Amino acid sequence: MPNAVVMTRYGPPEVLKWARVPRPEPGEGQIRIKVKAAGISPTDLALRAGYLKAISLPPDAVLGFEAAGTVDAVGPGVSGTAVGDDVTALLFSLGGYAEYAVASIWTAKPGAVSWIDAAALPSSAEAAAGVLRQLDVASGETLLLFGGGGSVGIIATQLAIVRGVTVISVVGEHDEPLARELGATPVRYGAGRVRALGAVDAVFDAAGHGVLADAVALAGGPKRVITLSDPAAADFGVTLSEPTPDRAPGALDETIALLADGRLRLRAHKTMPMQQAAEAHRQLESGRVHERIILTLD
Repeated sequence: MPNAVVMTRYGPPEVLKWARVPRPEPGEGQIRIKVKAAGISPTDLALRAGYLKAISLPPDAVLGFEAAGTVDAVGPGVSGTAVGDDVTALLFSLGGYAEYAVASIWTAKPGAVSWIDAAALPSSAEAAAGVLRQLDVASGETLLLFGGGGSVGIIATQLAIVRGVTVISVVGEHDEPLARELGATPVRYGAGRVRALGAVDAVFDAAGHGVLADAVALAGGPKRVITLSDPAAADFGVTLSEPTPDRAPGALDETIALLADGRLRLRAHKTMPMQQAAEAHRQLESGRVHERIILTLD
């Protein structure tokens, strides 16, 4: 039997255990991937901690919305993809922290894209493209982006600016230079700086903690405010955007091509062995790690 990082219950990082699991089988229109690398998203941490219990998880859930690897098996109805192909996949049913994962949405990994970058892309790219689509931001509008230095925020900034959107990126001191390099106007958290900005057309909360009061005030109401993970969304009448297959169809194909061409920048990242997923979650929650962490398998 293969291994996976199993979430034994809701709780601290220690609930993640490396354990034997049944080998998943691909269904209609699915492929099975022998995983090389898997990304950790902020939503993974929130799910594990029990902050997003509205998203149901099975017992002994395996987290991970994104993985890259080699196709190991194909299910009925799959065409254009064969065993041995290198792919990167978006896993709406989770399962990335494992030696084998089953995917319904994937794209070919170009040779110019590393396994680590391929694993770092899918979830962040889908979320960035999806929320921009839901907000319907257009050329000439101003977007206020919380968490602009995060993996989703960095991609959202680049996609929005290409469309002619003015981006105000709310970041920590560490990420101010990066926001400027990407073409955004950086604003630091705290001390009333955000509220002093004045009206904006739309707000994308990719940070997910404690910014919704300011967001609603600056957008003139909750209609064009979307958060990825703030559990207080309903209290403010704000949309909590969840990953679904129709949120950003085509986002993975579009962004992997940009990445291969050198026209898309990802957040800096480091790697850790997948068996150390609990420690990776602990480091990310400590606030002392500024990079993404990508889990790898030999």
